[in-house]
Amino acid sequence: MNLTLFDDVIIILYLILIFFSGTIVKKYVKNIDNFLVAGRSMGFHLGLISLMCTEIGMITYIYYAELGYKAGLAALIVALPPVVAYWFLGKTGFVIKPLLEMKIATIPEFFSKKFDRGVRFYIGLIMAVGGILNFGVFPGVEAKFINTITGIPENYLLLTMVVMLTLVLLYTIAGGMVSVIVTNYIQYALLSFGMIFITVYGVYAVGWNKLVEAVSSNFGKAGLNPFYPNAFYSQFGIGFLIWQIFLWIALLIGWQAISMRLFSSKDTKTGQKIYRWSGLMFLSRGILPIFWGVLAFALLGKGINSLDALPLFLLKIIPAGLLGIIFAALLAASMSTYASYLLSWSSVVSQDIIGSVYRFFTGHKPSSKNQLLISRITMAAVMIFIVWWSLFHKLEGYLYFYLNMTGMLFIPGILICTSLGIYWKKANSWGAYAAITLGAIPPLLYLILPEQAKDYASALGWGGFLISLIGMIAGSLFKNLINSVKEAKIK
Repeated sequence: MNLTLFDDVIIILYLILIFFSGTIVKKYVKNIDNFLVAGRSMGFHLGLISLMCTEIGMITYIYYAELGYKAGLAALIVALPPVVAYWFLGKTGFVIKPLLEMKIATIPEFFSKKFDRGVRFYIGLIMAVGGILNFGVFPGVEAKFINTITGIPENYLLLTMVVMLTLVLLYTIAGGMVSVIVTNYIQYALLSFGMIFITVYGVYAVGWNKLVEAVSSNFGKAGLNPFYPNAFYSQFGIGFLIWQIFLWIALLIGWQAISMRLFSSKDTKTGQKIYRWSGLMFLSRGILPIFWGVLAFALLGKGINSLDALPLFLLKIIPAGLLGIIFAALLAASMSTYASYLLSWSSVVSQDIIGSVYRFFTGHKPSSKNQLLISRITMAAVMIFIVWWSLFHKLEGYLYFYLNMTGMLFIPGILICTSLGIYWKKANSWGAYAAITLGAIPPLLYLILPEQAKDYASALGWGGFLISLIGMIAGSLFKNLINSVKEAKIK
């Protein structure tokens, strides 16, 4: 074991505190609105902290560190697109302002309001598949990280995953979004300390000169300049940045774990303010872990599994007695993400898939009490699936690109359908079906053939948005044309 008795005590106390804080708020959850969006009462500061905690998990550190380990300092440019997206949406209110005014709990609800319930069911189904496949690699990657840090044998990988997820599941089932928000306060404090300490102590342990020398000698100019050999034919060039900016705008509108925070805001003004300021916080979310990956490369060199770079780096530099605090901070990040993602994707399944089927057969929505029950059962089912997926799915290529592409299964369709659905009067259900279907094809190609498609990731990324847009326009105009012909015949 790599942990001392003091480290063990710190971790156990943290887990007890989180579990107690998460379950004690159960008495405040009276209906489905409380459970999913905390009664729409979240203010600015809490919203900012909660959103930050949601989108910083242990896996966030791992995939960003992998980018730094594999690509050098040039990978730091990956941290910029989220800042642009957050500022743009927060400043202009593009799409998010009308969505906030609708008082919805999930993005597919908009599809039933603008198009029809069939489109809501269809996008909910694809969202559930993409989101759960995205979430499905978290436990396996993070359990391996935990085992490396703590020294727990790999034979106990499954047990590690189940224990970690069960703790999160219990307090999230109890209090829903209220539990998630309350536990975010504690997690944010530990998270902030951990990120600052790892960065400062890492530079001290490795040394700046050694870092620059390692990048220059191993990666050459490509490790220092993201636009080498030029802006159009580089790994992080113009095509990549265009894709990432569109991706992040779409994620901030349609990624359920993020949009649920937006919909929990007490009013439209607060929601936009949370987005404006989140951009600055998300800059550190990207830059610091990527930088850790570069530090890991400078200290450890080549020849190790890129996903193991961060835990091995931490084991090497963190002094005895402090590892427990740092590990608790990393665990805090992970548990916050698990809670949010379990709630988010189970809500899509329960509200937009099961709820749509229930309404189709009965003609009315299930009661609030039944919706709560369905949501909690769905959450447990999602947990069981992601444990299974983590054990049997083999990752290929960058973890970062896998996560992007699973989200891309539905993200282009959501961005195009919501934006044109709000701002283009001619948008209709045929266009929505075409946009959702066509937008999912490029990422599907990447997921099926990752090795063959890895050099074309950026083109497949922005291409998904382009053909989704074409699908929406063509499908909508075609339906409008048919309707015009029918009306002309009637006359």
